[in-house]
Amino acid sequence: MSTFWRDKFEHNFLTTETTLGLNDILSDAEAAYLGWLGASLMGFHGEIDPAKLESLDQLFNGEERVRLAANDCYDYAINGRLRLARNGQEQDQMNDNWSCLAILLLSARPGIELFSPEVRGHQTAVPTRLERLFFHALVRARLDLGTDPDFEEHEGIPMILRGETHTGYLTLKEIALLGQMSERAVRNAAQPTAADQLKTRKEQNQTVVDAHEALRWLKGRRGFVATRVD
Repeated sequence: MSTFWRDKFEHNFLTTETTLGLNDILSDAEAAYLGWLGASLMGFHGEIDPAKLESLDQLFNGEERVRLAANDCYDYAINGRLRLARNGQEQDQMNDNWSCLAILLLSARPGIELFSPEVRGHQTAVPTRLERLFFHALVRARLDLGTDPDFEEHEGIPMILRGETHTGYLTLKEIALLGQMSERAVRNAAQPTAADQLKTRKEQNQTVVDAHEALRWLKGRRGFVATRVD
């Protein structure tokens, strides 16, 4: 995984075993978008003028796009279902939606933390669950890149997933995230006495698991669904 995303997000995440629900994710997506709009107005105008908020919202028309991207992200990260673009227009729209979600997550937290904007009568909060979900999707992409030779070249898959840095292995924390379980449970599974031992190796100073072994082991966990393409 690229150090860019890890440095930006990982220290803010919820615990790996936290269960994420779709309704919570969609709520986070809406709050992140509105919070970003509100923080932008406060940063450049010192206040949130309702008329300017509506004007900016109409200009970007981004709430529905963010919700669609968050829904697709949830389907992929949690349910293992990856919807392919069927033509060039769908491909462009899918790439735009995922990029929009990534840009929002990069910029929403700083603005919301700094200004704590109240938008349309609601206090906005940092979209921690949505951040965690996005990272979850990137970790799954890393697994898929390491186990499916066609994943990187398939143009129907969102570019942001195909372009994720991959090395052919996952860390124990990344496996815990994909299995929606604690990192301690994964470490216990790597012990020689474990019934279904997760085979690990050393990569420089960290313990890692080769992608194919990670996929084999994860398929036996209740919290994981292997990726399938629709």
